[in-house]
Amino acid sequence: MGPGLFIKSALQNRFSLMVFGWSQILMDIQPLIVMIKGEGHIHGFTHTYLGASLIAIIAVITGKYLSEFGLRLFEIPTANAGKI
Repeated sequence: MGPGLFIKSALQNRFSLMVFGWSQILMDIQPLIVMIKGEGHIHGFTHTYLGASLIAIIAVITGKYLSEFGLRLFEIPTANAGKI
């Protein structure tokens, strides 16, 4: 999350730290499965340019909606609260 915090401080509202964190979770699902099963390459397909690009697309498409759901679930107010 370190690079994400730096980018967030520089880009403010143009960068979502929650979507960045979501992409990190997606990136590390495949290595987690490899560690649990005990077979395969830890840094396999998800750590290639193609795999990371696909994960980035998935994170961008789903991240905003999952972030909004999480904020509503935990009743955390957002900057856009009350705006239509």
